[in-house]
Amino acid sequence: MDSKRDVIEIEVSGHEYELQQSPGLLTSNRKGGTTGAVLWKVTPLLATWLSSFPVLLSGLDVLHADATVVELGCGLAGLVGLVLSRHVKSYVLTDQEYVMKYLRENISANTSTSKHHSKPTKRKGNSNLLDDRLKTMPLDWETDSAQNLNSVIALEDSIDLLLLCDCVYNDYLVEPLVQMCADICRLRPSSPKATVVLVAQQLRSDSNFELFLDRLMQEFHVWRTPDERISAELRSTSGYVVHLATLKAVSDR
Repeated sequence: MDSKRDVIEIEVSGHEYELQQSPGLLTSNRKGGTTGAVLWKVTPLLATWLSSFPVLLSGLDVLHADATVVELGCGLAGLVGLVLSRHVKSYVLTDQEYVMKYLRENISANTSTSKHHSKPTKRKGNSNLLDDRLKTMPLDWETDSAQNLNSVIALEDSIDLLLLCDCVYNDYLVEPLVQMCADICRLRPSSPKATVVLVAQQLRSDSNFELFLDRLMQEFHVWRTPDERISAELRSTSGYVVHLATLKAVSDR
C-alpha cells in the first residue's frame, strides 16, 4: 500500500473499494498515535482470506452468517469491516476518536447504492448505524471500557470473533491492548462458546511482538496458525503471521 496517496483503490473478492487516507495525519505529531491514518499491507490480505470463509474459522464456528465480529484498531479505511459485513450478522469497527470522521466517510462512500467511486453521502439517523450490519464506535484501549460495546451489540448476541489487524506496534500499548482483548472476551460470560481472538501482524520488530505474545499468553491460550492453513499471501515466508487465542479460565492463569 502507498501511504503517501490520498485515495487508494482496491478490489477484494470481486468488489471494488475507494478508500480515503490521510498521509498528512500519519506524519503529524498527534499525541496518542497516527498509525490508523493509512491502509497497511496486511489489511487487504486478511480481508481477502477472511472473505473466503476459511475452514479454519468456520470449523471453530466463529465466521458464519449469524456471527458478530468486533475489530480493534481498524484505522480510517475500515476495509476488513466493509468486506466482511456483507457476510456476517454484525461487524463493529473500533478505533480512537480521531479516526471516526474519516472512517464513517469511507463507509458511507463504499456502502451507498451509488458506485463506489462516488463522493461520500450523508445519511440520516444514528451515525453509529451507517449500515444495518456495519457499526462504528470509538474505543481507546487505554481510557475506554469494553463495556461500551454493549451500546452497539445486542445483549443476546455473543461476540464470535475479535480481530486485531496490524495492531502491535508500540511496547507501551501492549498492556492496554491485551487487557482490552481480555475484557471484551469476558463481556458474555453466559455464552456457550468462547470468543476467538485473531491477530494478523506484519512482522517488523521481533522484540515488540514477542512482548505482546508473552503478555497475551498470560491471559489466553494462544496458537500460531500453520502456514498451510492460511492463504499464501499471509504466510510467514511473506513476512506475516496469524495467531488465534481464547481466554483462559481463572484456574489456568
